[in-house]
Amino acid sequence: MQNITALREGVLLLTGLLQIGEYVLNSKSVEADDYIQVIENPNEKGNYRHVLKIGFNLNERDVGYRGIEYEEFSDKKIVKYAYKKGSARGGDITPTSKYTDPSKTLNKIMISLNDILKNSNPADEEFTIFKNIYEYISSNQEKIENEISEKIKSITLEKGESFIITLSLFENENERYMGDFNIIKDRLGKISNEQYFNKYGTTSKGIGICYYCKQKTEVFGFVNTYNSYTVDKIGFVSGGFKQENAWKNYPVCGSCAQKLEQGKKYLRENLSSRFSGFNYFVIPKAVIRDKEDEKEFIKTLEEFEKNKNFSTEKDTRQNLLASERDFLDIMKDSKNFLNYNMLIYKEEQSGSVFRILLYIEDLSALLAESKLKIKDKIDDIDLFRNLPGKDNSTYDLKFGFDKIRTFFPNNKTEGNFDKSFLEILNNVFTYKKISYKFLLNRMISKIRSAFVNEEYIDALVLQALMSILFIEKLNLFSDKEKGVQKIMIEKTEKNKKYLDFFENESYKDAFDSDYKKAVFLTGVLTEKLLNIQYDERKSKPFYIRLNGLKLDRKLVKRIFSEAVNKLNEYNKNYYKELEYLIGMYMLGEEVDKNISNDDISFYFVLGMTLAKHFKEEKKDGEDVEP
Repeated sequence: MQNITALREGVLLLTGLLQIGEYVLNSKSVEADDYIQVIENPNEKGNYRHVLKIGFNLNERDVGYRGIEYEEFSDKKIVKYAYKKGSARGGDITPTSKYTDPSKTLNKIMISLNDILKNSNPADEEFTIFKNIYEYISSNQEKIENEISEKIKSITLEKGESFIITLSLFENENERYMGDFNIIKDRLGKISNEQYFNKYGTTSKGIGICYYCKQKTEVFGFVNTYNSYTVDKIGFVSGGFKQENAWKNYPVCGSCAQKLEQGKKYLRENLSSRFSGFNYFVIPKAVIRDKEDEKEFIKTLEEFEKNKNFSTEKDTRQNLLASERDFLDIMKDSKNFLNYNMLIYKEEQSGSVFRILLYIEDLSALLAESKLKIKDKIDDIDLFRNLPGKDNSTYDLKFGFDKIRTFFPNNKTEGNFDKSFLEILNNVFTYKKISYKFLLNRMISKIRSAFVNEEYIDALVLQALMSILFIEKLNLFSDKEKGVQKIMIEKTEKNKKYLDFFENESYKDAFDSDYKKAVFLTGVLTEKLLNIQYDERKSKPFYIRLNGLKLDRKLVKRIFSEAVNKLNEYNKNYYKELEYLIGMYMLGEEVDKNISNDDISFYFVLGMTLAKHFKEEKKDGEDVEP
């Protein structure tokens, strides 16, 4: 079943890519030369931002070694670098490679030079130039490797950054890169279609019906845009298990293969981003019936192009919330004939394996707008604004899926919760139900762990509350039962701040139970006691009475009683009205049977976190509350 789902998702992705690729070829003035279509951006993920050039002086056909030279990677020179990834077991297609170590990288360049010479005409002038380069490197490989190592030591890299290594030649002070030589252009041009039918030492092509355009033409068997269809192992191929028959399984013509490649490039450069620690693509898909529909489709793509949050630049890749917000903003302004698919993916083995983690289809612009409105309402809640930050600064907490991700991490200490997080993400976008009990259990587990380690927990608790409110306002909880409210309390000047809090429209649904209010206020009272202890003793001995936040009804009663006694012992019980309210709301315990121990623990720590919102006013002759 999983294989069928993965195949279907792969087909949907490629169908969307084809439409985008057609737009690129028709509307973006892409250079028509076959060799340019093949060239790849080695820095597409933003981590190969440095270039080391093995430099030579060129005098007619003679070459003289200059040394190792450095330059910053430039997007304007992608065609000049002429990078094209080759086989993992051999060299790249051209003498431009991603750096691993001096010996391995130089070997890849030598393999590439050798392949170019074997497939070129010895009578060509450039053949002699490249033959001389090959012979020089072959005779001086150790020297060049050492110079590369020394050059690398002199360059400061940020974490995760690396180099590409290439060749360049200087002729009368004019620098020529690999993409400036016809021998390289011819090599790339030859593999433009060859890459789709000549691999693994096998040729796979024939006359058939193209899977995409449905035209009868020459079709190829190794069009493997995202490694979602694999033929490098014999067992993966039907038709007598012969790789040469792969074109019968997945026939793609040269024209559609080029559209897929252009769509892939465009997707990476304009429609990809990150949020909550995952890479994702946004794939607009249109049912184009006339010129107006086509214009609207192009307009939407151009909106993504202008949006810097969808790019491979380092500073924008890290801006998770911005891309999430802007994606939804662009969606909500789209016409009805356009829908969106979101693909969350993972690349492994240096990009040679592409895994689809989640594919969400037919995202509605109308529903995207409703999510944004709810997000904006959550962001405006006063509980999440003007929070204390570093160096006496303040900040506003903004909702995004990274807040939910906090409780579903992937690390060695806590484990891998990717699958659960992606399921929640999918359910939010497709309006499927989410288990409140499961979500709350993950949240309180994380909060308990931080509490036991005496870490700062306020941000965690607020992120949990924010996430619960967001999902609740979407009406997506499957097992969150309505609480019971029967206790009637008259509002007075003394209790007004508490009752007003519970009646606040933004979050009153979270306090839909008398007993939840009692537990929450017990948390408030406990935090008041802890603050008094710290003010008096510079320690919080009552902390250990909280049982690591593993609370139940019996423990809450005990904590309440002990907290009141301690406040009286210190002669600093400023909280008579608060204690009265707790006692009243506790009467609702018996009728509210649906509250779990996780609920109790969460509402208690929520009260501790929000206690600062309930300052007691000073009376004449009394000390000020700490």
